[in-house]
Amino acid sequence: MSAKNKPFVELGIKKFFDGDYVSSIHILVPQFESTLRRMFAAAGYATTSIKKSTAQHEETFNEFLNRDDIKEALGERIHKLIQMVMVDQMGINLRNKVAHGLIAFEQCTKGLNLLVIYLFLS
Repeated sequence: MSAKNKPFVELGIKKFFDGDYVSSIHILVPQFESTLRRMFAAAGYATTSIKKSTAQHEETFNEFLNRDDIKEALGERIHKLIQMVMVDQMGINLRNKVAHGLIAFEQCTKGLNLLVIYLFLS
């Protein structure tokens, strides 16, 4: 894990153990995306793409996860789990709900936090 992510993840885990599931989910979800991107970047994978304007842009998390090289590196089981939990509109879509302020307070449960922590451990 990158030193840039570590203090945030530690704080998110602390909030989880303190029973502050709202804070925990709002810290851990974006840190999971960032940690995964940094892990792949450190391994030599591109995390950006060139758009129509020839400007370089960070790929959306969904675009990033849908790349064949990322799918292959993660393995089918983990890839499908990450996609279902984080970005699939037919799944939990947690990344987008948290990032856009669409998650309901009562959805920030211990169980959902445990699922995000499981993703970190996978």
